[in-house]
Amino acid sequence: MYDFLQRVSTKHKYLNAMKDDNDIKLENYEDEDIGDIVVILEKSFAIKFDQYAFINVRTFGELCDVVESYIQYDHKEGCTKQQAFYKIRAAISETQSIDKSAITLGSKLADLFPRHNRRRQIKIFKKQLGIKVKFLTFPGWLATTLFAGLLCSFIAFFFDWKVALSGTAFFALTITIAEKLGKDLELDTVKDLTEKAVTEYYVEIRRSKLTVNRKEIVAIITDAFSRELSLEKEHLTRDAKFSWA
Repeated sequence: MYDFLQRVSTKHKYLNAMKDDNDIKLENYEDEDIGDIVVILEKSFAIKFDQYAFINVRTFGELCDVVESYIQYDHKEGCTKQQAFYKIRAAISETQSIDKSAITLGSKLADLFPRHNRRRQIKIFKKQLGIKVKFLTFPGWLATTLFAGLLCSFIAFFFDWKVALSGTAFFALTITIAEKLGKDLELDTVKDLTEKAVTEYYVEIRRSKLTVNRKEIVAIITDAFSRELSLEKEHLTRDAKFSWA
């Protein structure tokens, strides 16, 4: 059920599209939105936060301090994004029969994974890479339509719970099917894929498993917030406050 709710959180893409990016700040988001990112960070750093880990957190800097305190892996130098790029390039080369030298950070994923048979090729690529980084989706217009339908179903609970329940089940099922069949790429380049892989699978994508470069931790947390909430990084200062502060 949580995975479904997390998919629904893509509403940010539509809500934020109606705003000027410069107007969006950390304090505009509710604790549920922040909770979704905390889950991403748990998976990325392979850690588990206590129930009350963030109870005294009021600023972005304080949240970063808490996350860092939970990461107990050995420190090892090395740029994780560089390591991730090398792994991704090798996996693409081996599964798509493309010369490594032809794959750069600027290479278009649409060229590397042609639409024909794309889902199968990406499945093979992810198996070779060793992480299940998601970068396939369904068309934006369909996502907008399904989200609107789901929202209407939730509202219907105030009037007719049977209709609301049926509508919620229908749109939830449709979203699941759309995701399984979708062939659209939600990322543009190898660089985008590399950054997403590092943000969501930091510990797994490193050359030496269960190690961290402590100099990168805050940057990874910042990347996660910026990506998931469509926030400009300039707004993610140590003093940036959360809505509950």
